[in-house]
Amino acid sequence: MSSIHLAANPIFHARTKHIEVHYHYVREKVLSKEIQISYVSTHQQCADILTKALDGTKLCKFKAMIGLQVILED
Repeated sequence: MSSIHLAANPIFHARTKHIEVHYHYVREKVLSKEIQISYVSTHQQCADILTKALDGTKLCKFKAMIGLQVILED
């Protein structure tokens, strides 16, 4: 949620000084309406499959969401 608010807010605060150039690029794209940022709940965050250790239920759910199939060869 914080990232969404920062991208939409044209005023930078002192606490955002560490943000790198790629943030400014995204912000420009949001302001020019080339991209739209929306909230994704924790339960729908399929990127977690690449960054976190997940239990079997979440792993299967996220694999299905991204269309990942495991093919076992003999």
